[in-house]
Amino acid sequence: MTKLVSILVLVLALAPATRLLAHPGHEHKIMGIVSMVHENHLEVRATDGKTSLITMDEKTRIVRGSAKVKADAIKAGDRVVVTAVETKDKGGKAVMVAKEVRLAALTPAARK
Repeated sequence: MTKLVSILVLVLALAPATRLLAHPGHEHKIMGIVSMVHENHLEVRATDGKTSLITMDEKTRIVRGSAKVKADAIKAGDRVVVTAVETKDKGGKAVMVAKEVRLAALTPAARK
């Protein structure tokens, strides 16, 4: 019985820590296909079917393979892995800001 009480106390003590993991500001990985690119915004349909609108800023790093590329290299239909951080805009709305956009490497046929 004391073992059960000890486990229950431990679970209750650690429960608030799980709430700390769900706060804005930590990194999110979004894997999927670009469905839209517009100026500094990118819409990605993730592998789970959800669509995410991601903002790119001057700090966003964009790479294809190991080479750094410009934002205009991103096209609809590209496979991407985006590392983004959730922040709040001036109106208090949650916004995903990309730290890195990693594009799939070009195939030999696409390089020609």
